[in-house]
Amino acid sequence: MIKIENLWVELNGNLILEDISLEIKKGEIVAIVGPNGGGKTTLIRTILGFVKPAKGRVLIDGKEPKDYIKSGKVGYLPQKSSYERDFPVSALDVVMFGLVEVKISKKEKEKKALEVLRYVGMESFKDKPFGKLSGGQQQRVMIARAIISQPELLILDEPSTGVDVVAQESFYEFIKKLNQEKGITVLMITHDIGAVGSFVHKVVGLNKKLHYFGDFKDFLQKSNVDKLYGSEVKLLIHSPECFTCQYFNVEVKKH
Repeated sequence: MIKIENLWVELNGNLILEDISLEIKKGEIVAIVGPNGGGKTTLIRTILGFVKPAKGRVLIDGKEPKDYIKSGKVGYLPQKSSYERDFPVSALDVVMFGLVEVKISKKEKEKKALEVLRYVGMESFKDKPFGKLSGGQQQRVMIARAIISQPELLILDEPSTGVDVVAQESFYEFIKKLNQEKGITVLMITHDIGAVGSFVHKVVGLNKKLHYFGDFKDFLQKSNVDKLYGSEVKLLIHSPECFTCQYFNVEVKKH
């Protein structure tokens, strides 16, 4: 689905990404992890065609990003700070914005929007102002907006930021369901390594360079994590039975 070859990215004269190469297969869920300022958001913005590489290239399903994006096959959920949560529109209106460039009637757009709101469990909130919804509810509405065009690729930038623990678990369960039922390839930036480890297929460990690309279990080798973050890491996990305990000074979080 995504092929990155020898990618170098510079912004304002600063080298942000250095010689990144990897391939993501169709139907995979892939988590991008790493320290703040390591280039994670820049990588997905480059994949989306918003940033032009200094060297190397990105292909999505064999096409240049700008050409693939035009097909409408990509759903994108930006960081929460990137959209105005208090804008006075209903949940239904927010979802319909995902069809703004689709040439169908308003009635048909409303029908499609209701269908995806039902799929994400938010149909009963269709008329509620978006700004009055909880953080978890807002994320579900934004996911509905991202998938209304039936994308093959879903890109999420720190989707659990500002969402409570219960809502995070519900959100991640939904992402897993979406992948299994719709076959959508999912690429997401996350700091919540312990929570996503049970269902992601691959992990991208990024800190300017690609420090790791492979299975979650192998990523958790202490040497890999220390190399990526550059210091000792206390990993927050969700189960005391998790095998990560043997590698880390772990603070266990139970719900």
